[in-house]
Amino acid sequence: MDVDEYSYLWKEEKNDYVLFNTGLGYAIINRKERNMLLVCDDELHEKLVKKMLENENAIYEDIDKVFMDM
Repeated sequence: MDVDEYSYLWKEEKNDYVLFNTGLGYAIINRKERNMLLVCDDELHEKLVKKMLENENAIYEDIDKVFMDM
C-alpha cells in the first residue's frame, strides 16, 4: 500500500487527525469524527505515524485532551 494514498492525514485533514500515545505506540485518531483509523498492516502503520510526526501533527498523552482542544 502506498503511503501517499493517506497524505490527507498530514495535509488536507491535518487538524482533524492526531496521534495519541497509548504507551505501546501511537493510535491515529480523527478528532472531528471521534474515531480511530485502524491499520492492519504494521509496516504501513509505522510509515503513516512517521509521516505524521515529520509533518508535526498534534500528539496527545491524555485521551480526554484530544477532544477538548478542538
